[in-house]
Amino acid sequence: MPVIYFIVGAAVLMLMGAMVGLLPLLLGRYFNRPGLGKLGMLCCTFSGLLPGLQLAVAVGFILAIFIKKTDFIWPQGGAAPAPPPPGPAPRPMQGNTLYVTALSGPLRGQSYPLGRDGLLFGCDPSCAVRFPAGTPGVSRRHCCIRWQQGVPALMDLNSTYGTFMGDGRKLPPSYPAQLAAGSRFYLGDTNCLFQLTLP
Repeated sequence: MPVIYFIVGAAVLMLMGAMVGLLPLLLGRYFNRPGLGKLGMLCCTFSGLLPGLQLAVAVGFILAIFIKKTDFIWPQGGAAPAPPPPGPAPRPMQGNTLYVTALSGPLRGQSYPLGRDGLLFGCDPSCAVRFPAGTPGVSRRHCCIRWQQGVPALMDLNSTYGTFMGDGRKLPPSYPAQLAAGSRFYLGDTNCLFQLTLP
């Protein structure tokens, strides 16, 4: 009988810890740090076994969500993401003027020059390609295009809904995919479709 009381008591304490852990979980999603939020909830759940500790753990993760510039990336099962299939090496294009044109979504018809500093996509005011706040499927700092050895490369910034190539291939977070003139990609779903174009 005492074993049952112990199990029930531990379950109740962990449930209380999980309720405290909802705060870092929700803040992590809102501030585009879902990995930190999930880790915070998990740690709060287990720290519930030591009453009083879960609040300190929650505060620690809340501070981390506000201070850290990168999110916690959960280890993926299996092998590392496969590199893109081999093909002809992209020619350096940095000398050419390229544009990113929105083919669908709230920015449809707008073109953005791909300058030396690249482009940042998302709802955050710091983004060069800025979506209206609350655009479905678009994170605050969703993805970016940066130059790598004279070739533009698209990289997902650990967005909540993902960044996809035109063929539907989802980019792993922080894994650059090389682009060429005519390449298409979308944020979240095909309602936010873009194409890399020459003038």
